[in-house]
Amino acid sequence: MDFNEISELTGLRESQVIYLLKDNEISISCDLAYILIQILYKTSLINKGFNFNNGQMELVTNWDSFGGFVVFEYDDKDYKLMGMATPYWDGNCSTPVDGSYFEDKETGQYIDVYDNSGIRTDYTPSKFNSIQELIDFLNNEYPKLLISPIRELIEYYKNNI
Repeated sequence: MDFNEISELTGLRESQVIYLLKDNEISISCDLAYILIQILYKTSLINKGFNFNNGQMELVTNWDSFGGFVVFEYDDKDYKLMGMATPYWDGNCSTPVDGSYFEDKETGQYIDVYDNSGIRTDYTPSKFNSIQELIDFLNNEYPKLLISPIRELIEYYKNNI
């Protein structure tokens, strides 16, 4: 049974089913991780705001009947960068990181164009043994893995502004 079927059968919301099953041993592939992310980002189990030495990042989601994606907003003293970075996008074992808005705060110049640069994070696990392991990855490793591609996108935009 999938989470929606369990939800309908028990009368619990999908997020409640996830919470009750999160510590159980479940083999989670990239396909299932993508489905779970769609549910997890609607809960308080996933952190959405992160502070780094030089800046801060907020992650929000946009899910609809066609699928969904994780949107990031990175902000430091010099630049603002917004884009998409959805782990397991479309069930794949990778995380594409694309920019859609860049602003140089010193000059006030900005670019408001989706880039589809093909940049990806260096690592995306291909398997988890529980929902809690996936939650731990999303709260701890995933935000750190975004920093390098974000810096690469900032350089890309700085050179094309």
